[in-house]
Amino acid sequence: MKKILLIMLSLFVYASLSAKDNEVLTVGMNELPSSLDPPTDWAIAATWTHMNMFDCLVWRNRKTADFEPWLATELNNLSPTKWNIKLRKNVKFHNGENFNADAVKWTYERIYTSSRDKFITFKQWTFIKEIEKVNDHEINMITKNPEPAFLSKMAGTGCGIQAPIAGKKNQDAGKFHPIGTGPYKLDEFKKDDSLTMSVNSDYWQRTPDIEKIIWRSIPESSTRIANLLTGNVDVTLSVPPQDWERINNNENTSISEYLTTRVMLLVLRTGPSKKNPDWTGVTSNKKIRQAIKLAIDRKLLMEVIQGMGVPTLSRITPPTLGWDAKFYNVLGEYNPEKAKKLVKESGYDGTPLVMHSSTSWLMQKEVAEIIASMLNSVGLKIDLRVMDVTTFREQVYYPYKNQDIYMDALGNSFFDPWIAVLSFRSDRRERTGWNDSYADQADKLIRSAAVNMNPANRAAEYIKLQHLVNDNGPMVPLYQMKDAIGVNKKLKWDMPLDGFLWFGDATIY
Repeated sequence: MKKILLIMLSLFVYASLSAKDNEVLTVGMNELPSSLDPPTDWAIAATWTHMNMFDCLVWRNRKTADFEPWLATELNNLSPTKWNIKLRKNVKFHNGENFNADAVKWTYERIYTSSRDKFITFKQWTFIKEIEKVNDHEINMITKNPEPAFLSKMAGTGCGIQAPIAGKKNQDAGKFHPIGTGPYKLDEFKKDDSLTMSVNSDYWQRTPDIEKIIWRSIPESSTRIANLLTGNVDVTLSVPPQDWERINNNENTSISEYLTTRVMLLVLRTGPSKKNPDWTGVTSNKKIRQAIKLAIDRKLLMEVIQGMGVPTLSRITPPTLGWDAKFYNVLGEYNPEKAKKLVKESGYDGTPLVMHSSTSWLMQKEVAEIIASMLNSVGLKIDLRVMDVTTFREQVYYPYKNQDIYMDALGNSFFDPWIAVLSFRSDRRERTGWNDSYADQADKLIRSAAVNMNPANRAAEYIKLQHLVNDNGPMVPLYQMKDAIGVNKKLKWDMPLDGFLWFGDATIY
């Protein structure tokens, strides 16, 4: 009898452990956010993790691509510069505070009344002139100018509403703790290691099925795949094509492909900037920049990445307003002989060009090495420095300390062209130092399109801008990235068309 009881107890414990295991979703990430404060980090890894803890007033439906109310229930455009927004009632933050107009006011005023250096998304929110509280669940948002991208910005990076009472206390104490209204709340964050969230049982939509999400930093693709195959992670990012068959043939795993919003590109520094005032370099010469563009064989790049991309000459890709077939799914001019001639005409003296890259994205290291070889072959000497993701972000990207060339992938989670051209505006050129007559023309077009409420005319301005930048600008788009996610088949989750990792509607069975 005692033996039977022990067996039954063992079975009960095993069943309990199995049930507990099934309540945990583990995600293998190539990088984790640098901060859990939404307006301080707009890398896609940060956007994904933030949006599982926070909600915004507006949400981009990942199936229809339409904007829809989220923490707002109704948005009415009363005039080109005034929006009336009705807020959802009976919603609570993770700490029990009520979601209301005060929370919205504090969240956004905290950003747009601060300094640019404090929040990376600062410029995104400076379009707001004033937020008027009508009552606890209604506000009027007044913009400085007509704002055709209003819904895009309200649903974009850094839009998560924060708990104001705790937020003010933490801010005064020099601390930050993420307290949102999202489907999950923070348990623990170990920078560059892991981020653990537990379910918000009072989530206003419904209580999510998954009890806990663990986001693990696993920079090496091969390690992420090994963890997926052994069941140590349930979702893994950026799976190379050569591993798809192995994952699909594994009994418990499968591959899902998708087209990201990210464009892999080169950025060329053309001059000094406030944060890099002493820069002098080879890429200040326009003939060198033209030679770099002509030296790149996108057809070969497509072979290298095994079809995991669409060649493009622009960051504005379909279905974003202003995309143009002249720049999308085209290879662009490849003329290495002309590039060699331009290098010679420039008076280039053999000074090495520093090219920074990280290993963040699918086959990024291999692509960086191929491009360095292409540039070397036309007479340039490339000092390629491939860094781990954290080092690249902290030492090069965020402090604007890039030298001559850097390679990265930039996305568009706003689904509007304003963000894709923002770095060409006169006050946003810290990474390029672009400052000539073409830069002045670009600045005028960007500022005009930003307040143009006529969609057709606005699109025409962005098309004109793309011609200008493609011919004279400091950016060299390469391809819009495709990606593949490896998933454990026990996860029931309809992956969004853009691969956005939001798990409020996911189930493990």
